[in-house]
Amino acid sequence: MATKYNIFSNKLVEFSKKAAILEKDDEFKLINDWRDNRNPKSLQKILDSYLRLAVSYARKYSSYGLSIDDLIHEGVLGIMHALDKFDTSKDFRLSTYASWWIRASIQDYILKNWSVVRTGSTASQKALFFNLKKIKQQINDVSRDFMGQDEINQVSNMLNVKSIEVQNMESRLTGGDLHLNQTVDDESGNDLMSLLSDDRENPEETYESYNDKKIKSNYINAAIDTLNDREKTIIRLRKFKEKSITLDELGKKLKISKERVRQIETKALEKLKKSILEISQQNKEFFI
Repeated sequence: MATKYNIFSNKLVEFSKKAAILEKDDEFKLINDWRDNRNPKSLQKILDSYLRLAVSYARKYSSYGLSIDDLIHEGVLGIMHALDKFDTSKDFRLSTYASWWIRASIQDYILKNWSVVRTGSTASQKALFFNLKKIKQQINDVSRDFMGQDEINQVSNMLNVKSIEVQNMESRLTGGDLHLNQTVDDESGNDLMSLLSDDRENPEETYESYNDKKIKSNYINAAIDTLNDREKTIIRLRKFKEKSITLDELGKKLKISKERVRQIETKALEKLKKSILEISQQNKEFFI
């Protein structure tokens, strides 16, 4: 369902600070009204009240280079997931339950969008992704950018992942992702995209290739007309069909042996090659 949070701005953060905090009874009434009647006004009041929670978690994960607005949006989706599963009969506040869903929704979004390279989806790999920086600050020599092997092994044991996974994740998180529209230097203003080579043919090469194929096709068609009917049939079915017919199948079709088909085919190909060279007035390299 769409909410008024479809477009985010800095005003959204300010709004979250001013939104009223619901009393427990009011909160439960709104939750039940949304769940039972799908009343959009009740949903909006709940989201307004808990928006500050989504903003808080979004800020915690803002260091991963994704838009704070998008992170807040994912947090709001987490609240909505929590609403559909929340049990008011257990008599605890929505904030306790929604916090888990907000965090999970934001983390999943980061893992999907932080890099085109897969970061891993197991619980231990997620823990490594989101906790490596904090653990490094606790155990690493601050004078070094990268951990030593002893520290890597320590993180490996703490998070139950392989040492090579810790090393690879540290390298990726330290280097970060490169975007194709990232500026190379301030003077030129060029971005990485402009430095990539384009392997596609330019328009002139495309036309030249098309024209060359068309000319060769005309030569071949003219040369085939120099063959007799049986030779044409064999060449067309053996060389110009998407799925070539076998010598045995062709022999049965023409009521001759497959060895005779092979002999006719060999002879026809020689005639065809000679005719193409004569018609095109090209040398032997024309077939290369």
